[in-house]
Amino acid sequence: MKGLLLNTLLGLTLGRFGGVWMLFAFVPIVAAELAYGYGVYHLGFGAGVRRGVALLLCGELAFLLGVLMRPMPGET
Repeated sequence: MKGLLLNTLLGLTLGRFGGVWMLFAFVPIVAAELAYGYGVYHLGFGAGVRRGVALLLCGELAFLLGVLMRPMPGET
C-alpha cells in the first residue's frame, strides 16, 4: 500500500509540474520497489510481476490525472 501511495503522489506531482518525459521516471522507481520486495519480503516471480504492473499502472494513471490538473494557457 505504501508503494501505491508513493507512486500516486509522485505521479500527480510529476504530471502537474513536470514534462511528458517524466513519465519514464517510474521505471527505475518501480524497479527499486521490486528489488526491495524481493530482498525484504522474499516475493516470488509471479508476485513481483503483479506488484510491478500494479505500481506502474497506478503511477501512470496518476501522472495522466496530474496532466489534466494543469492550468489552461489562458488561466493564471
